[in-house]
Amino acid sequence: MNKLILNKSINKINFFSLLFAAVLLVFFLLLVFYNSYTQYKSDISKIEYEYIKSQKKFIEQETKRALRFISYKHKNNKSKSIDELQKEIVDAIEHMRNSLDGTGYIFIYTFDGVNIADPILKENAGKNLIDFTDPNGKKVIYDLIDVSKNDNGGYVKYVWNKPTTNTLEEKISYAISYKPWKWMIGTGVYLDNIQIVLDKKKQTYYNKISSYLVQVVSIMIVMFIIGVIVYRYLMSILQDDIRLIRESSEKLKNIDTKKISFKEFKQVALHINTMKDNLNDLNKNLEKKVHQRTKELEKSERYVNELVVKQDRFVKDAIHEINTPLSIIITNIDLFKLKLPANKYLSKIEAASKIIHNIYNDLEYMVKKDRIEYPKENISLDLFILNRIEFFNEIAIANNLNFKSKIENNINILFNTILLQRICDNTLSNAIKYSYKESIIDINLYKKHRDVYLDIINNGDTIDDTDKLFERYYRENSSRGGFGIGLNIIKEICIENKIKLEVHSIDNLTTFRYIFTNNKKDKEKYENTTA
Repeated sequence: MNKLILNKSINKINFFSLLFAAVLLVFFLLLVFYNSYTQYKSDISKIEYEYIKSQKKFIEQETKRALRFISYKHKNNKSKSIDELQKEIVDAIEHMRNSLDGTGYIFIYTFDGVNIADPILKENAGKNLIDFTDPNGKKVIYDLIDVSKNDNGGYVKYVWNKPTTNTLEEKISYAISYKPWKWMIGTGVYLDNIQIVLDKKKQTYYNKISSYLVQVVSIMIVMFIIGVIVYRYLMSILQDDIRLIRESSEKLKNIDTKKISFKEFKQVALHINTMKDNLNDLNKNLEKKVHQRTKELEKSERYVNELVVKQDRFVKDAIHEINTPLSIIITNIDLFKLKLPANKYLSKIEAASKIIHNIYNDLEYMVKKDRIEYPKENISLDLFILNRIEFFNEIAIANNLNFKSKIENNINILFNTILLQRICDNTLSNAIKYSYKESIIDINLYKKHRDVYLDIINNGDTIDDTDKLFERYYRENSSRGGFGIGLNIIKEICIENKIKLEVHSIDNLTTFRYIFTNNKKDKEKYENTTA
């Protein structure tokens, strides 16, 4: 509901409210009409049912009256022959009909279907009509004979020609048998008269519902108009209050609460007036405070800038100072290794110095990366990877680890040596740092289609969130040491050089995969430069 009225004006809400009221009015009228129509259909069905019921009762009485007449004549005229008696009965029955419309006559058929008496269709006398069917395919005489054999007879509904109008109409007949002579005696009534009754009922209904609907519609329209007038009057007062509050707020004037009609808006106006007074008090001292704060911020900014400059200078000097003794240590270790046999203590010193050397290279890269360019060159990647494995071999041995490499030959890429070394060294260093003791680190280099794949796989704790690895200063395990910048450097280099980097860590097996795509533009640029 809040979304429906969000950012809507009061006029729009007014419009939708009136529209909603109109829809409710129409719905109510339709409901009234539907209930009236349902009642009408129920009344029509009831009238039709009662009419047919009364007609059934009438024809049953007439037929049984004829049956009693036949039975009486048969029992009390034993002296006459059957043929003579039957002829006398038929002549009498043929005059038992409604003289006004020619209906209500008695008809008689033998159980074989032979017509004995039919006052209207005298030409059918003596004919066998057992197979006669009406337009709907119903075998009328057959069904009447069949139902007449029941103990109390029965009814059959069919279509028959009405003599007074010479049209086919629906008819219902009652038939009962006089078993001593195997006669079916019956009479029927046409159902078209019910339509006249129903038409009268419909007209009464139309008159009633029309009058009722006119009254209901008139009352509801009057109520709707009154409601709209009252609603519009209240909304106009509401809009006046809102307009006064808005205009006073825009002009930064206090709101005159005496001109506001609604109590709630008066409270809002009092709060706004109080807020304005407080804001005026604040504004008086604001400029002074802003000026004072600006001076403090300028002083702080100068101090921060000086700190950044000093920090940058310190890092540069520290890197420079570390490089000289580190180079001396590595050089002397190499000399010792040439003169002396293998020494585990010397190996540990060499491994530690190489770790420091890798950290030094990271720091040097971070300091210089924004000031120098890193041009690409044709690098034999297989030889380069083998070289870096050899460099880190002492560090791996010192940590009780081993390298296992599967390197395809003659794989060349266009890349910068310094950037490639930062990727390889930091990945290998990270693999050594987080591998289980006495496990194997796999390094695989291979071509797939036109791309070059480098996979470095180590056994260690499963990494829950591989995306966090590349955040600056993030460390998966703080007890393992490091500054948390190596993997961040890798991510920056991969993004800038369009290297696809994938990290998967499942079941204590972590894979760093680098995909070097074959970039035609870089290749053409390199060839043009070397030419």
